[in-house]
Amino acid sequence: MRKRQKTDRSRPVDPVVLERLRWCAHPRLYLAQLTDPERAGLGDDPGVDAVVEHYLDRGAEAGPRICALFNPDWYAERLAELGLAVPEGEAPFLHWLTVGWERKVVPTPLFDPAWYLEHHPALRSHPRWVFHHYLTRGCYQPQWLPSPAGRHHGGAPDDDAARRQDPLFLPELLHRADEHDLRRTSWLEAGVLALLEKRSRIESDELREQIAKAAELEPRIHAAMRAELPTIAPPHAHPGSRMVDEVAAARASLGLGTGDTVDTIVLVPHCRMSGSARVAGLFTEAARAAGGADSVAVIATDLPAFERPELFPEDVRVLDLTRHIAGMAQPARRDLLHDLLRGLRPRQVVLINSLLGWQLVSELGDQLAEVMDVGAYLFTWELDENGHPYGYPVGPFQHSFEHLSWVLFDSERMRSELVDRYLMHEEASRRLIFLRNPLADWSVDVTGVFERRRAAGVPLRALWAGRFDRQKRFDLVVEIARMLPDLEICAWGKPVLRDLDLDPADLPPNIRLMGVYDGFDQLPLDDVDFLLYTSGWDGIPNVVLEGAQSGLPIVASAVGGVPEVVTPETGYPVADTDEPAAYVAAIERLLADPAAATRRSTLLREQVHELFDADAYRSTIAGLLEHGGA
Repeated sequence: MRKRQKTDRSRPVDPVVLERLRWCAHPRLYLAQLTDPERAGLGDDPGVDAVVEHYLDRGAEAGPRICALFNPDWYAERLAELGLAVPEGEAPFLHWLTVGWERKVVPTPLFDPAWYLEHHPALRSHPRWVFHHYLTRGCYQPQWLPSPAGRHHGGAPDDDAARRQDPLFLPELLHRADEHDLRRTSWLEAGVLALLEKRSRIESDELREQIAKAAELEPRIHAAMRAELPTIAPPHAHPGSRMVDEVAAARASLGLGTGDTVDTIVLVPHCRMSGSARVAGLFTEAARAAGGADSVAVIATDLPAFERPELFPEDVRVLDLTRHIAGMAQPARRDLLHDLLRGLRPRQVVLINSLLGWQLVSELGDQLAEVMDVGAYLFTWELDENGHPYGYPVGPFQHSFEHLSWVLFDSERMRSELVDRYLMHEEASRRLIFLRNPLADWSVDVTGVFERRRAAGVPLRALWAGRFDRQKRFDLVVEIARMLPDLEICAWGKPVLRDLDLDPADLPPNIRLMGVYDGFDQLPLDDVDFLLYTSGWDGIPNVVLEGAQSGLPIVASAVGGVPEVVTPETGYPVADTDEPAAYVAAIERLLADPAAATRRSTLLREQVHELFDADAYRSTIAGLLEHGGA
């Protein structure tokens, strides 16, 4: 039996190797292989650094895998093809981080570089190894197809997956973990290998000849293979057995007996710091106020994260459905949710960014609408790299609209765009309702802060708050900082820059990354001059409303519903949203007249407090729940 290498921590790890190791580390996989005492020694929620440290101290010698995209047996086979082998006593993974990485050996059956490039040709000009792209980006985003076996998962987008280094396929890899030695393989890898073996037989010369003859009779035989479904293995028992058990368990988790019902069910993807989570909380509170205690339940359908429970009333039932559907393929997840809802018999179910909920209504909405009203919230569509819209307002909405009793929009522009896009007649468009969401319940007022700070001659400072992703256009913030070196930009939010190919170490010195914030009212609003907002597309973002509510002057991109709030009379809208110079010009107008900035921010604060009224919101929601879309 091969002896494991004992890592000598007295010698520093090569910085290049350490960097690669950090890219590759998947904490949840590593923890799944440790004993209870070992896991306890790492604390409640160890991150990448703690796991890497433990691996170098003990794991490399003991043998647990730290990377889900490294399979030791597969790596040994690929090395053998090159006439190489892992030296006696050396940990295979550490060997790959040096020798294998330099030779571009792909150490997993879950990734096929030729397939990846064929299906994502834009990556042919990518400056780094294509496997590096999947390892550091693609495995956290559902649109990337890594191999002929598909995406390897049936999950949903997760904005926080890359920060936690938790690949979307990891639940499938950990499925039936007790049946596999995770140090060497998994349920997912075994399934992919079986599929690849079947493909190899299909591609034999003999079978190709038979297929060619058959194609003369049926040309569609040559249609492309479908690669969008996750790799799944046949269950040991009929899936209906688990379905019944999990539906019963989900009801019990809600604290409901067999005959109990709930009047309104709100479907959310999860609950993290986001505008949609706040809206879900507002809607739930209004529904609870209209229907009373125990009238509302919230079901999280896509990710096991409910980090903002304070957004919801304390007496509202909350169910994490993800633990009841783990390991199931999408159709089974959809059917389980369908059975659960029909058993609970609500008067209405409301979709608020729930991917599974939209899939259910798109595919089985006719059955659902027979027994309950279905409502939804839509905020904005996404834009791809070519500027084409996608997301819930496109395919899911189009496929589901006939089953929806009503749809709420927090932006009049978004509502109008959908009416025009789908050429809706008046009766259909009446089901689309523009409703301003009430402001957060806090009273910070820094009106006049810009004028006071300019009079005091302190350094100019902007506040930027949001996600570091393609939508929020942090790349524009970088260019603005370079063009205005005397402007200090304090950027608050999740420190995830992967989506932009930006290195925090290369940022201009006048950008300060401040970290994650727990609420806009917790930010040091007295110490900044204005709010800078650079999103490339949006609805009416909460951060703009909260900035307006606080009395800060606002320089903002005029996208989506933002012009419904920030106008030339109330702030400094930027029409040319792709040009850093346009933001710089707006900031210079702001600097030219501090008194005018105060007048605009004062007017804006008055308008949002008048228009975004909680009583009007609750009244509208109560009417919808009582009368539906009529």
